[in-house]
Amino acid sequence: MKKLKILFFAFVICNSTLAQEEYNYSDVLLTTTFKAYQEVDFQMANSMFPFVKERFLEHLKDSTSFTNPYDSLSKHISIQYSLDSVVKTYTWGERDSGCCHSSVVYAQYKTENNTIKYTNLKDPNTGGIDIFITGLHSIEINNQPHYLILGWGTCCGGKHHSTATVYKIVDGVLQKSNTAFIGKDYIFTEANRGQDIKIKYDAEKKILSYFSYPEDEERGFYKREQTLAQWKLTNKGFKKEN
Repeated sequence: MKKLKILFFAFVICNSTLAQEEYNYSDVLLTTTFKAYQEVDFQMANSMFPFVKERFLEHLKDSTSFTNPYDSLSKHISIQYSLDSVVKTYTWGERDSGCCHSSVVYAQYKTENNTIKYTNLKDPNTGGIDIFITGLHSIEINNQPHYLILGWGTCCGGKHHSTATVYKIVDGVLQKSNTAFIGKDYIFTEANRGQDIKIKYDAEKKILSYFSYPEDEERGFYKREQTLAQWKLTNKGFKKEN
């Protein structure tokens, strides 16, 4: 009996160790891949990009990646979770020698029947604006769960921009809500690179805020005057306060 107990515990420990190694395999492999991609020169990175993206998506297809914390990978790409553990986002930069900062942005999410799916968050309806996700917030509109995603990006011309977009899961599909901002489909605000935008969401006060600047049409840049824009979350959506 004593030998059987020892064998049983040895079997449990062995299986636990193997499971842990298998669980971490995805993190180790992707970390190694992204580390190499980020360290090579631009020419090599350009050649590697299709392979890196394909490998990344292969791991997203595995539903276990949704609960994988990716402790090592998160040091190389941005990974964020919603507080209700329904949405998880991944953002990483596409390396090139141009003046634009191109990004790859995906979201994984859990449907009502606990199926794990993923989707590309680059919206072709907005010209595929490149952003790096800076905030992911669980909110409620019409007593239904929604997800506020804040982003930042920059391209040529000495400017940078911030965005706020709201998503919801409808019939098992994560899709953008066009009614979350009363009077607007989404928030896009731009400024000169030396100017602060500081877009943020205060979950306690339910206020989305950011700094905006008037456009100088003659120069093609923005003037110095700074205005604090605030949107208050109501049950019907975000309503602009000023």
